[in-house]
Amino acid sequence: MWHGLWPLTFSGQGDYFRSPPFWDGRASGALGSEPTYGQRTVVLPQHIGDRRRGVMQPLFGDDFFDRIHVEPRVLNLGNVSSVQRRAVWVWNAFRSQALTLTEATLSGGEGIVLTAPGAPPLPFAPLSERTWQVAVGTDGPPVIGATLAFRFDGFPVQPVVITGQRIVAFAFVPDWSRGVLERLAWRTDILTSPLQVEQRRGLRSTPRRSFEATLTVDGRERVLLDLAVFGWGGRTWALPVWPDGQWLGAEYALGVRVLACDPAYRDFRPGGLVLLRGPTAFDTEVAEIESISADRIVLRHPTTRAWSRGTRLYPVRTARLAEAPKVTRLTDQAASVAMRFEVVEPCDWPALSDAPRYRGHPVLADRPDESESLSAGWQRALLSLDNEFGAPFVLDPADWAAVTQSHTWRMHGRAERARVRSWLYALRGRQRAVWRPTHADDLTLLATVAGTATAADIANVGLARFGGLRPGRRDLRIELRDGRAFHRRITAAVSLDDAIDRITFDAALGADVRVRDVKRISFMALSRADSDETEIEHHTDSDGAADAAIVLRAVRDPDSNDGPTPA
Repeated sequence: MWHGLWPLTFSGQGDYFRSPPFWDGRASGALGSEPTYGQRTVVLPQHIGDRRRGVMQPLFGDDFFDRIHVEPRVLNLGNVSSVQRRAVWVWNAFRSQALTLTEATLSGGEGIVLTAPGAPPLPFAPLSERTWQVAVGTDGPPVIGATLAFRFDGFPVQPVVITGQRIVAFAFVPDWSRGVLERLAWRTDILTSPLQVEQRRGLRSTPRRSFEATLTVDGRERVLLDLAVFGWGGRTWALPVWPDGQWLGAEYALGVRVLACDPAYRDFRPGGLVLLRGPTAFDTEVAEIESISADRIVLRHPTTRAWSRGTRLYPVRTARLAEAPKVTRLTDQAASVAMRFEVVEPCDWPALSDAPRYRGHPVLADRPDESESLSAGWQRALLSLDNEFGAPFVLDPADWAAVTQSHTWRMHGRAERARVRSWLYALRGRQRAVWRPTHADDLTLLATVAGTATAADIANVGLARFGGLRPGRRDLRIELRDGRAFHRRITAAVSLDDAIDRITFDAALGADVRVRDVKRISFMALSRADSDETEIEHHTDSDGAADAAIVLRAVRDPDSNDGPTPA
């Protein structure tokens, strides 16, 4: 079809391909009639005609290419409790230049095995990459501080810093018939005025934590423990948190990263360690946690061996022996060893979140365990002057007694243990104050209190005469039988007769309270712990029972809406 159209398309134009037409500068007939067509002179503005000097702007390619890349620059291995393998990549990013690696040296690398892709001199073609494998074992100095240096001909040294510390798993289990004692120790600096007003300052952000237990070992485990303490007694150990142990409920093949378990209220944390322990102390593995979910933990690296159902799984804290173990030889094959470890890493715990608050401080509404008698007392700062001749002169500058009372917890299960631990962390030793009810039936209501009323009649116990509305005897916790509780401050107290006192609250209760609705009316005192150390006695693992006890001492801290500090 195209050969039929050819004469019509180029008729009268000669041979188009041998002598194509060209423009001679003259306007065609059609364009010549246009008014804007033709030669003209255009005057450029001065600012367009200016000549400016520019600079090159670096782009991504300039930052990425034509250099040597070594990744990673720092290998922070953390706690090395088993062989750790890492890769180091070296890439010649020059697009047209070949390089030669003249040297790859490892300094301070005792216990580190380096696997290289070849021996120097090693050619690197443009845009080529090679990989070095670094394996760090548990044998070597306790502190890892090595440098892997790559030297290319004509370039500065490219170093890779390797850091970490070697720890060994402490895979022995305690004798639970004697329990495990956990100790939390804060440190508080207290300045006290003669009027018993305190300025407290916490000196530790987290408490020192220690575990004390007795182990019964026999056979090969006895010798293993003896040699481990003999050889590495001064090093850091991967200590399992014994109360938080659990059993694996399934079989796991070699190389898994996900372990189904129940991490709730246990001391697992991302970036921390876990200990897998088989039937004996010889069957152990320590792994690092990458993430935690409600029903599993994900390890950062696959396990190096298979683990059967019933394997013990513990969260791990790094610890040192706090003192020399005390060994009692039972037989020539068995021994009982008392050991105390002190944790060497910070141990945080979630803050208390659901406690009622009153005047800016949490209220210790948990009733104490009264299976054993609770102690209480009064501490008064008296100043005395005695010249050994007459009666001594005694002065009570504060005119106030700091009420002390012990508080014990009997915990069952992990949730209760976690709550008590949160209370201990809220107190931070002697630093912080909480409202402590006496949890005793201190006052007896005699008549119904309307919801809008701010006064109540109570049995006369000498409140108006001795209480004086001073700190420790001016705040009340009113517990009702339906579970509700009111916290109010007594602003006035008068004695109507020998049987009735009338007290005035700072605010109405907001609900009618009948006499039979009241379960208990207790005094409350703003208090702090009397010691920076607290002990938790684990009778079983975290699913069982544990005990803890503290002594609380009243303080004269000004609370919110309390006005100025007492004079």
